[in-house]
Amino acid sequence: MNRGTLPIVARLQSLQAVSRFVPGGGRIIADPQDRNPLAQLLRAANETVLARSLRFESAAGPSLTLDVAGRRVLRLTDATGLPGAESCLGAEALEDEHKDDLIKLLQGVAVPRHELRVVSGPIGRGGEEVSVGLPVALLADLVLIELNDPGQDESPTEAAPPTESAAPVAASVTGLAGLAEALGPTLVAWLVSGGNDDGKSDGPDEMVSHLQGFLADERDSLDQQLDRLAASPGGPICLILGTALVEGHSILCARVDSALLLGVVEGDAPRATLMAWTAVMR
Repeated sequence: MNRGTLPIVARLQSLQAVSRFVPGGGRIIADPQDRNPLAQLLRAANETVLARSLRFESAAGPSLTLDVAGRRVLRLTDATGLPGAESCLGAEALEDEHKDDLIKLLQGVAVPRHELRVVSGPIGRGGEEVSVGLPVALLADLVLIELNDPGQDESPTEAAPPTESAAPVAASVTGLAGLAEALGPTLVAWLVSGGNDDGKSDGPDEMVSHLQGFLADERDSLDQQLDRLAASPGGPICLILGTALVEGHSILCARVDSALLLGVVEGDAPRATLMAWTAVMR
């Protein structure tokens, strides 16, 4: 299939899907069996061209409301049960500086193994500008979610269970050092902590030192954050974090079993990272 047709096919398939509703008008977009409800949340926002207010409610309790138009998230107008929402709630229009906080809030409401619902209504704080806000496609890239590939697994950042023939190619041989090698010069600095590749690193000493210091202080917190996205606690996962050590760079975080890779990715490389992760875990 030509990749240029994928957005069209995705739209057609979404129209064919049978919608399920709950009392009060909420539409169920993810059930407890969905492996990545965050993907469903972002796809729902990406389907919104005309200006609308989308309230996402998790059966786990948290909820948030977004003004969305032109496949862009314009603003956050309400949040319940989600700490750290103040910076986004106070913004008249979401900008690049808010993307990390917004992603954390989206992850907080798209709780794995819980039903996720959306209620659509008139746009909140007025205005239908689509030249402001954060593109849904950018948010999806940062968490390695492919919005337009209808055949992709619902948890693109998570490794599928290896087949018998594929097992030797997975983490037991190639491992996270193999992921770093697959990315090549795109990964300007990296460090592996734990597993067979423990201690392996490459890149400028100053960058590697920053990564070592971060892991020494924040490894437990980082694992907890990854568990919120993985299909199961401690499960394999790979994602791009918006926080950058240098302008124009992002942070790559990948985990397989007890091993964790932290690296500095140069430029706009989410798609290349996803392809390399898929190849390593196949």
